[in-house]
Amino acid sequence: MDTALLDALDRHVRRRAEGIPTLSTVVGPPERALALLTEWVHRHGLSVVVAEGDDPRAMVAAWATALAREQDLTSHAEAFVVLSQPTDGKRGLLFRGKTVHERRVLLDGLTPPRSESTTWELCRHILESPPLSSPGDLPAPVNASIQQDPFAALQALLALVPFGSTPVLRVRGGPSDFRALRTAASLCASAPALTTVCVLTPESLAEHQRRGESRVLAMLRDGQLDLPEASPAAPAAASASAVAPTLARLQQEGLPEPLLARYAEAARSITAARREVEDRARSTQERFLFDLLQHLPSTRGLFTLNAYLDVGNGHRPLEVDLLCPELRLAVELDGYFHFREDARYRLDRRKDLALQRAGYWVVRFLSDDVVSRLEEILETLETLIAARRQELSGRETSHGNR
Repeated sequence: MDTALLDALDRHVRRRAEGIPTLSTVVGPPERALALLTEWVHRHGLSVVVAEGDDPRAMVAAWATALAREQDLTSHAEAFVVLSQPTDGKRGLLFRGKTVHERRVLLDGLTPPRSESTTWELCRHILESPPLSSPGDLPAPVNASIQQDPFAALQALLALVPFGSTPVLRVRGGPSDFRALRTAASLCASAPALTTVCVLTPESLAEHQRRGESRVLAMLRDGQLDLPEASPAAPAAASASAVAPTLARLQQEGLPEPLLARYAEAARSITAARREVEDRARSTQERFLFDLLQHLPSTRGLFTLNAYLDVGNGHRPLEVDLLCPELRLAVELDGYFHFREDARYRLDRRKDLALQRAGYWVVRFLSDDVVSRLEEILETLETLIAARRQELSGRETSHGNR
């Protein structure tokens, strides 16, 4: 792992500590960039929250939910209130064991600080609320504050907890994700202490730069960290050393245990080379990718696994690995033998043509890439989904349906 880039991420932390808004932008192949981020996160004992969409409320809520799982916000609220009082006013100031009414009476007798009034009000709401039903839940007043003003709520939460101990917010930065990056830049500007990271391919960065100068591009450029070129001798197949960082990252991002197990199973299956074993391995990788797409909010419910589609050409229905009828997308995972056998190759091309004639966009990935290049596959699918939605929306508008 490149020590210079890890040191650069540490420098970004120091900038945030000085109140300088910093959006760390790692530019390079997604899996290598995420491996770097995973190593840095491990070193600092942090977790990662992946932002979905571009709504600041959803971004802050996801981050705050992770924060509540890791830290006791009620204890932090108590500590903030105690420390905000004059020295002589702290004597006998205890909240533990008191009822909600007693806490309210106690708070009414305290002096609110002149600064950080938003944090004080948030602390009051937390302390005056009934106990949480289960540890790790996001307190209702915090969620209400986020829905009312996500930027102010984020500032208040960051003022509650020790600097550098909060989850890392990672924002997807594909070519179609500029609005998400714009939201991330706004969050950084309003709350400089927030550790925010995006991973961009050089192509995605170039696409965003074509939009013209803006605050977002200035922040991307200011926080840009370029990965060095990979050695041409590096093997393309997924090895144990390539799988481990991705597995660690998925675990940090809160992927459920069954999905983590499916990823590990898909990784183990790559070592097989025989035809009959490869078919079983490809099925494992299809199942993992489908389950992952079902888990992600942006793709949940869109795809069907191993679906049959009648394209109306008089032949038997076609089986598609992952089919999205709503957006007319067909995703196929190809194994090694798809390219070794002439008959298999021709059959796949005829299948592509039939799907395209039926109005489907067809995208093919190497099944091994589900393990070794997972982020590139997700980014490609998100780009296709966004483009397809835009195209279909344009069609509806042109027909006067909206």
